[in-house]
Amino acid sequence: MTSSMFHSRNDLMKLLELAQCCIKASSDKEEVDQVVELAKSVIPFSSLVICLDNIATADPQTGRQLLNYGYSAEWVELYFRKSFQLQDPILKLAQQESGAFSWALGYAQNVASKEFLGLSQDFVGNNGIACAVSGRTRTSTTLISMTLPDHERAEDYVDALEYLAPHLHEIFNRQGSLNRHSLMAPDISQRELEVLHWAKEGKSTWDISNILSISERTVKFHFGNIFRKLDVLNRSQAIAKAIHFGVIAV
Repeated sequence: MTSSMFHSRNDLMKLLELAQCCIKASSDKEEVDQVVELAKSVIPFSSLVICLDNIATADPQTGRQLLNYGYSAEWVELYFRKSFQLQDPILKLAQQESGAFSWALGYAQNVASKEFLGLSQDFVGNNGIACAVSGRTRTSTTLISMTLPDHERAEDYVDALEYLAPHLHEIFNRQGSLNRHSLMAPDISQRELEVLHWAKEGKSTWDISNILSISERTVKFHFGNIFRKLDVLNRSQAIAKAIHFGVIAV
């Protein structure tokens, strides 16, 4: 790592403290929020987005994959409605580049439409840094992208982000409400989760109807929705897939 990562010994201590915080954190939102807040003392970003993907492409399909700290909700809605993820120069370079980089490098190496460039300038500016990290098995990617104030030199913080990004990536592989698999899961209702839970415990349709005080026909109706949402054929497959997504506990 180069000296540009540190402005002082105090910056180094903050960076190490942040790494330790990442190592201890679960993916519960409160703990992730604490990590993000502490990160501001190391890298003075004005806004931050974290994109979580289950495959090593850094290719977000919906807003559910984004953890947004400070970006306009209007910009996020526009981004997906206009499919800007298909041309975003920062996202493209993240798919090609190993390590952190300045936004300026992304814009220099990839072409985007005038519409994208104009809107992104209006909503987020053009001064920032980004880094994509893939897991050891290359089955998941975390993209971190930060907007920096205009008076900050983006290159001064590239090394710090590259050091921190793997620690941030690991947080979302741990148990908690922001576990990447849970975020990618279909939108299963609370009642459907209850039905799945009791099915995992080995309860029959009749048992579940009594436990939840609903009819057997209603239980079967919920299972039909669960099978459709999880794209499975039977209960054992549904339970296995729900555990994989982290929507029910083992």
